[in-house]
Amino acid sequence: MNKLYILTGLPYSGKTTLRKELVKRLNFDYVSVDEIMKDKNTWRTGHLTPDDWNTAYSEAYGKLKDLLKQNRNVILDIGNLEFQERETARQIAEAQGAKHKLIYINTPMEEIMRRRKENKITKTRGHLEDDLLKSAIEKFDEPTAEENPIIYNSEEDLDEWIKQNFSID
Repeated sequence: MNKLYILTGLPYSGKTTLRKELVKRLNFDYVSVDEIMKDKNTWRTGHLTPDDWNTAYSEAYGKLKDLLKQNRNVILDIGNLEFQERETARQIAEAQGAKHKLIYINTPMEEIMRRRKENKITKTRGHLEDDLLKSAIEKFDEPTAEENPIIYNSEEDLDEWIKQNFSID
């Protein structure tokens, strides 16, 4: 049975970095709101509108449904800051007959701020202005025990973490 892996964590926590490694090592498909926004040139101003977010999320959920219908394992890299966003992803998986698992990238705030400052210079990814970052921090619902997340910290050995958390046939 295919599976949806739902990534959650604050901006700059390392969700996309982890997603790229899992895609490379485990041959998963993925859906990324950041890539959708980049393709649509939404990051152009740094001041994203609610319509920008709604368009990107709608497209992401559509892609997710299509991949799950194809019986693929998928990583959902769309932030999933709020419990309800994660619940929407779980419901999509269940409607497509897929299992789901939450991966929480637990990165200390000091490291998040360091990465954000570095990104402002390197422009490696879309940059969140102060108001959007503050809003994301306020909106974030840290996963609960009931959500049974797999927790990842970037200081962990990735190979060992993968061995412990993914059955590789």
